[in-house]
Amino acid sequence: MKALLKNAFFQNLISFLASLYVRFVFLTSRWTFINFETPQSYLKEGKPFITCFWHARLLMLPYCWRAEKKTFFMLISAHKDGRLISKTVKNFGIETISGSTKKGGMQALLEMVRLSKKGKTLGITPDGPRGPGFQVSDGTVMASYLAKADLIPVTYSVSRHKIFNTWDRFFLPFPFSKGTIIWGRPISYAETKDKFSSVKKSVKKELDAICTHADKVVKS
Repeated sequence: MKALLKNAFFQNLISFLASLYVRFVFLTSRWTFINFETPQSYLKEGKPFITCFWHARLLMLPYCWRAEKKTFFMLISAHKDGRLISKTVKNFGIETISGSTKKGGMQALLEMVRLSKKGKTLGITPDGPRGPGFQVSDGTVMASYLAKADLIPVTYSVSRHKIFNTWDRFFLPFPFSKGTIIWGRPISYAETKDKFSSVKKSVKKELDAICTHADKVVKS
């Protein structure tokens, strides 16, 4: 299996099938979209921001950007799992920055800053690529600080799903569900490094809050 996953043909096949599954779940489910005006206002005003979401809830988030023609760049690990995710989101027009905020972190962070200053929109999993789950990394706050870009949390939930017993408690959506995608309250970037801890706490609090809200929406 490990040998197959290193094979480019099988990587492409798996990522294509995964993208088909994501589309199938989206098309067979009933969706509500909440607070989409939040990123829209930033785009309209030309204000930079970084989208952030827990690793567990990344699968359906290509559709958080469904109304935009602007290219979305997502920071994804160069590990083989990351390469599969990169190939999968490529099918939705999402480009990737290879690296992480831990391994080869500074190069990846500088690339994020460069793209942000060019007006590109960025995405990051604060607890990726390997955890600890549901904890905001220093690199996430550093990227926001260097780019002078606010962090805007986003999440999704569906009524029919499975939660795996993995480090990130991966959330697998099932088709024919009631679903929602929710944007959270923007978190202002840290203007000084002594504000990093406060920003990390605010991002975690807001991400946890919108995940809880999303779960309640699909149950109602």
